[in-house]
Amino acid sequence: MKEITNTQIIESRSKWAKRIAPLTMLFLIGGLITNFLSINQPQYFQPTLVLLALGFVFATISSYLTNRWVREPRADQILTSMLKKFNNEYVLFNYTVSPPHILLTPSRLYVIVVKQQDGKITVKGNRISRDFSWKLFFRYFADENMGSPVAEVENGVGKLRKLLGNHLADEEMPEIEPLLLFSNKKAELNITDPAVPIVRSNEFKGYLREESKIKNISGSQRDKIAEVLGAGWDEN
Repeated sequence: MKEITNTQIIESRSKWAKRIAPLTMLFLIGGLITNFLSINQPQYFQPTLVLLALGFVFATISSYLTNRWVREPRADQILTSMLKKFNNEYVLFNYTVSPPHILLTPSRLYVIVVKQQDGKITVKGNRISRDFSWKLFFRYFADENMGSPVAEVENGVGKLRKLLGNHLADEEMPEIEPLLLFSNKKAELNITDPAVPIVRSNEFKGYLREESKIKNISGSQRDKIAEVLGAGWDEN
């Protein structure tokens, strides 16, 4: 497997996460101090609300950046590890274009969204939800928000199709498939009529091999696609 990763964006976002964390603590501690002062001095009540609101906003941003760009394994590391035994007909592009993770295989392109959440997760059509638990409640800022995985991966497919459409002729356009990967082995999935293909970590390799038995992408197509998706980035 070949891997092409934009390491610059990883380093940049990681730095921002580390810069924002101290500001978060500063706002929250400042809010607590002014809150105590407001008991006898009401004029500190409004600054307390402002500082705590800023602390919450910065904490949310910091949590997002930390989970996605600092905490390991990152999504790109998970995919690289899982695909390392595949041959060089498989090319993984990380953060080189939008969407973030694209896999070129002998048969098609996959737009992959990786979700690392654990716990009980319910899938019904295009709705994916994580069952409430007090454990998750107390880990609110430590865990990445589930978001809307189906919309995320479908939007990624749309962006990729538009990008390739600007460089390839209609007859050269490969099949593009969305794929949701739940990588955490502690995730308990209850799936009913999923709107997009969904696989667990232990199903991922088998799914790709089964889907790639027929080679639908020619060598010239591969070269053009790789040039568009990986231009300016080195292979690993």
